[in-house]
Amino acid sequence: MERTVDRFFLQRGQTLHLHADQAASIVIASGRLSVTQSRHWLGEQFPTQVTVLAEGQAHAVGSGGWISVTALATAEIIAFPRRHRRPAWLDVPLRLAQALGGWRRRLSNRRA
Repeated sequence: MERTVDRFFLQRGQTLHLHADQAASIVIASGRLSVTQSRHWLGEQFPTQVTVLAEGQAHAVGSGGWISVTALATAEIIAFPRRHRRPAWLDVPLRLAQALGGWRRRLSNRRA
């Protein structure tokens, strides 16, 4: 599958709202910015996680959802979506064939 890469240019004070999948990453090509993760309940609290990044740093999105990227100085951002994994249900026929192959070998060894 192809991975698309998005580039964004932000002026100081400008905010970009992105929907990011879990394990997506953001690289700061230039400038400085803050990344605010999507909020989740933690016990009885609803904390906000804010990370400040400078040029050359990367940030991996811990959990999917909406994130806000605010430029603290003029910035260029490169956003990489997560790598798509093959669905687990596609492995079922392969595992079944492997199990049957092992079963057939054991059966033929008993006959010998």
